[in-house]
Amino acid sequence: MSLSFHLSSRMPSTSKLPSHCGGPEVGITDLGAAEADGSDGEPPAVPATKRVIVVGAGISGLRAAATLLRHGVEVVVLEARDRIGGRVLTRRDEHGGVRDIGAAWMHETSQNKMVKLITKLGIEYYYDDGAPLFYTEQGRAGAQFKAKKVADEFADYVAWYYETNPDAEDRPADEFMREFVENHELISEDERAWAPQAFREVELWLGTSTKMASSKHLSYFITERNLYMKGGYDKIVDWTAKPLLATPGIVRLNQFVKEVNWNETGSHPLSVLCTDSTNAPLTVTGDAIVMTVPLGAYHHNLISFQPPLPEDIQHGISRFSYGALGKVFFEFSEIFWSKDNDQFIYYPSPPEESQYGSSTSSHGSSMSTRALADNILAYPTVTINLWIMTSSKQLCVQIAEPLTQRIEAMTDEKEIYRFFEPLFKLLRTEPYKALPRLLSVETTRWTQDPLAGYGTYSADKVGDEPDMLIEALENHKTSRLQFAGEHCTLVGNGCVHGAFATGETAAKNLLDNFGIPFDGGDIASLN
Repeated sequence: MSLSFHLSSRMPSTSKLPSHCGGPEVGITDLGAAEADGSDGEPPAVPATKRVIVVGAGISGLRAAATLLRHGVEVVVLEARDRIGGRVLTRRDEHGGVRDIGAAWMHETSQNKMVKLITKLGIEYYYDDGAPLFYTEQGRAGAQFKAKKVADEFADYVAWYYETNPDAEDRPADEFMREFVENHELISEDERAWAPQAFREVELWLGTSTKMASSKHLSYFITERNLYMKGGYDKIVDWTAKPLLATPGIVRLNQFVKEVNWNETGSHPLSVLCTDSTNAPLTVTGDAIVMTVPLGAYHHNLISFQPPLPEDIQHGISRFSYGALGKVFFEFSEIFWSKDNDQFIYYPSPPEESQYGSSTSSHGSSMSTRALADNILAYPTVTINLWIMTSSKQLCVQIAEPLTQRIEAMTDEKEIYRFFEPLFKLLRTEPYKALPRLLSVETTRWTQDPLAGYGTYSADKVGDEPDMLIEALENHKTSRLQFAGEHCTLVGNGCVHGAFATGETAAKNLLDNFGIPFDGGDIASLN
């Protein structure tokens, strides 16, 4: 017996559906797969429709479900939140303002198939690859600040080192970087002191500290252009979900998945045990399952599997870490920063006492009192100029773990502002003027959110071997239990387009399993 659900067929701009949608009718608690209706014991003339359960309505889950639906497969999408989109979350205000709390950029744009959706959907965009401004505790860095070039040189060196020595031991990126500059004979003492600080800019890409980041699998900076979604990422979510929302009952919100009962071959039905917002239990059965929850959810054992997952998949998950990139949005009454630059990049001062000696003589005596103070100047940051992006009087400061966990746990906006205020004083174009009135503060809360896996996306940390998980998933591509999400690829890893592509890949694997030919895809397909 199937349940009847009432879902709006029109997607709101916030990618949110009414919180009551997805609830079962009174007295009905089972969603068994439809039975084939034979005659006199004879097999049906038409094969029974296959049913696939998709766990998670993030971009990978929506893409997997939409691809399967297009091929005549029955799908049900179980989402624990009261909205779709997952870690893609766009907020829109009453004045038309757009703020992407989660993903905000398209990366690798020359190869990214999703770029085609920009024109198709009429999404406003901005390439934020203009020249950034660099800052240290002493103010603007001059044109001859070459520490950044030394950091870039190290990134090239470490890539060469592990290509040449593939069996070499992994090391923390910060440790390797400091050894590199110590042994570099052709740089100045200032560059030797500051290059490791400039290298920490990579933390705002990885979402984790260079003290924890892997040297062997260091993802430095993608050289492709980065496209900022001025018009909001929710338009991509809406487009992906549109065919699913056209039929009530496919997308079921407020469904917290607790247990997955599976088998490789589909020799007997697979099932998912979940509860709704009132903690009422519900069992959903089907012919296959696509898991699209974040990597952090597996690390925290938020869902149990019966039987346990294959050992190679478990091992792959254990050897792939999860990071936390945070954002803090500050809206001011006036603009006090440069209107001409996309980003403002801040490097914290080197430690006063280090293997390189005291830096106070060349970098100012105030360093020991200010850079070591408990405020934002002790951490690297990338601040996004939202005035140039969206014409709003806002700055978005990006931070990495472990600072992300600390800031996202704060609830007092005044306390948050006081922590960041020294950075804003540095960014003033007129340093003698007081900072303008602060209108609002908003922080991300991903590290407080179990549904996000207590983080944002996968990050290679010391000792990780991310290709182990990818190889394990490939080994089980014929399984009735498939996996998708940004952590399930090494191409576009950590990115929306990577997650999107894995959703289609998981769907194609199941179509092949079911003997259903793939139709070649659509405008955003891999092929």
